[in-house]
Amino acid sequence: MRSTGTWLTAPEHRRPWTQRVAGLVELPQLIRQLGGDPEAVLLDAGLDPAALDDPDSRIPYASLARLLDRAARTTGCEHIGLLAGRLYRLSHLGLVGQLVRNSPTVGRALEALTVFQHLNSEGGLAFLVKRGDYVDLGYVPYQAAGAGIAQVCDAALAAAMNIMLELCGPTWKPYEVFLPHAKPRDAAQHRAFFKVVPRFDAESSVLRFPARDLARKVLAADPEAHHRCEQLARSAGAPEFMQQVYRGLRRLMLDNRHSGDDLAQMLSMHRRTLNRRLKAEGTTFQRVLDEVRFEIAKDLLSNSNVHLDDIAATLGYAAVTPFMRTFRRWSGTTPGQWRRNVRNVESETAA
Repeated sequence: MRSTGTWLTAPEHRRPWTQRVAGLVELPQLIRQLGGDPEAVLLDAGLDPAALDDPDSRIPYASLARLLDRAARTTGCEHIGLLAGRLYRLSHLGLVGQLVRNSPTVGRALEALTVFQHLNSEGGLAFLVKRGDYVDLGYVPYQAAGAGIAQVCDAALAAAMNIMLELCGPTWKPYEVFLPHAKPRDAAQHRAFFKVVPRFDAESSVLRFPARDLARKVLAADPEAHHRCEQLARSAGAPEFMQQVYRGLRRLMLDNRHSGDDLAQMLSMHRRTLNRRLKAEGTTFQRVLDEVRFEIAKDLLSNSNVHLDDIAATLGYAAVTPFMRTFRRWSGTTPGQWRRNVRNVESETAA
């Protein structure tokens, strides 16, 4: 479903955010193996048939979700996002992959992965959060992507799993795995790949593992290559301002923080400066917050069975009633009706 309102639409002058092709170069062959026509799938997703030929090429982030959605529908493989993510290797990540691979420890490697992740993807946030004796390595989208975002989350977490296996060795496994969508009809592929039974209907995609793993040495890391790659990554520059705003706010929300003051502090600027720069971009902090909240709500309502109270809490509302009232203002309908409408459309499509 799409929102009936237009007030949450990003300003027209803002360039589309993109995704580096990277490991998606392997996707056409996967589609072919599953009985689909890669060229037809790419065209149906609004992409050129040659869009995935070069790992250094970039495609619109929203097209990534459409691509995986069309691939799943065409092949009848509901876990194609998982299979696509399993094809990712550090070598696919270009400069960032080299930096990660040559980091001295797993902790430094994952820090580099999250700090410079924008060089590969502008529509979603890779994050690393320490929670007591455990660490969460995860992924959350922050740009509107619509149908297929659950496949994107599966692909991102499968890629993260492969990165951990490359850094820690083939026997490594997470303590827990969380996925932000309903349990599929057959979860055997997820169980087999992640080596644990995933917890579905979560609020974000997460690999949780013991914090002691961060101290592991990365075997065969080259200090000179690490220094060289780090310099190149830093010289590539920080994300553009609006990228920093969306990424920063999405990261804050993982810690249940939602204020403009928190965001200004994260971006090392005064709150008035933040407001002034947002105004120059044709928006406000409240509008950006609403956009991010709306996307999270739509994704959880459309793809998971997460209870409305939990969605409200995830978005920073003290109770479900104000969330329901605001969601109606955003979309013209209630969260429950939105979820029912999405399920009805899915049932009709499947029939």
